[in-house]
Amino acid sequence: MVVPVVTARRARREDSPKLWALNNIPNIGSTADLTMSIDLPIPNGPPRAFPDLADVEARFVQAGGDFIVVEKDDAIVGMGGFRPRPDGRAEMLRVRVHPARRRLGIGRAVVGELEKRARDMGFVGVHLDTGTNQPEAVAFYLALGYREVGRESRPEWSWTLVYFTKDF
Repeated sequence: MVVPVVTARRARREDSPKLWALNNIPNIGSTADLTMSIDLPIPNGPPRAFPDLADVEARFVQAGGDFIVVEKDDAIVGMGGFRPRPDGRAEMLRVRVHPARRRLGIGRAVVGELEKRARDMGFVGVHLDTGTNQPEAVAFYLALGYREVGRESRPEWSWTLVYFTKDF
């Protein structure tokens, strides 16, 4: 696979509306759409279901983790963050890739940069979760060397949560 030429950097406050827009894109099922416009509709505020995206500086960076964006051709095409867990691992959250740039190595770039930053900060590994309603994500993390360590289901859910870890 050819690795795309991308730039990873820490997210800035002015990136917030673009992060909210990227987070709002459906991520269930087959999700690559190379015809989708890079310019996404900007929402009026942070997603209610993900309050940590209202202030990534406070909820990730100041909490002892990091939050990055990945850019290609001056557009934010990926994002993700992590924060500390009590077991010495980083909890990886909010990994998203723009549908028009999925299946091109952007997700590998996001996760690779997050893993590098977590390792450099002294974390012993990464913990994350995804759902069985996101089979591409489950396959993606397995392909990156993550190990499934558990599942959780609830009667009100139509999916099962899948927990993964990866040691450094």
